[in-house]
Amino acid sequence: MMVRFHMHQNFDVLRAIERLLIKGKLEEAKPLAAAIATAPDEPTHGPWATYTVAIRDRAAAVARATDVGDALRKTASLGGLCGTCHGELSVQLGVDAVPRLPPDTATLDGRMLRHRWAVDRLWEGVVGNSEPAWQAGLDVLVATPLDTLADRAELARQLQRQAKAARQPSAGTRVDRATSYGGILGTCASCHTMKPR
Repeated sequence: MMVRFHMHQNFDVLRAIERLLIKGKLEEAKPLAAAIATAPDEPTHGPWATYTVAIRDRAAAVARATDVGDALRKTASLGGLCGTCHGELSVQLGVDAVPRLPPDTATLDGRMLRHRWAVDRLWEGVVGNSEPAWQAGLDVLVATPLDTLADRAELARQLQRQAKAARQPSAGTRVDRATSYGGILGTCASCHTMKPR
């Protein structure tokens, strides 16, 4: 029970780090990563002990990142390590019921709701080793263009290209998922932090 509590706690902190970074808030994200890196040992970690050390090392790397893109790549890598541990120890990610995919209203708000839904599925694919979640997220990113803001059109095309590339069979391993996810998050952050012209 204590292991489950700590895993859920780290899961929530890792998502908070990711969301801060997408908004370009590197300095606010770093202390959260440092908290994971310096968390005290729990005697109940048992078979997870080896992964606990590696997770702390990757969290420390996020805390030392010098720019948002680097921090996002390292955060995705940390999530990928969580997924590797879950896979090797046959642990199912306890995800609540998946919310319904928002309708495509062809507005910026509508498209962003769909992208948020897609990124949540990608996260489940990386951390929970869920191929169906991974593919569902990619399918939405490929099919839901963000073509409502002309000054961000190239970033929208880049995001679609990244999602298409991540759907290829060679991108299906956990390591590749984490790498693909880090790139996708970097594109999201570039768009979210771009100043309007």
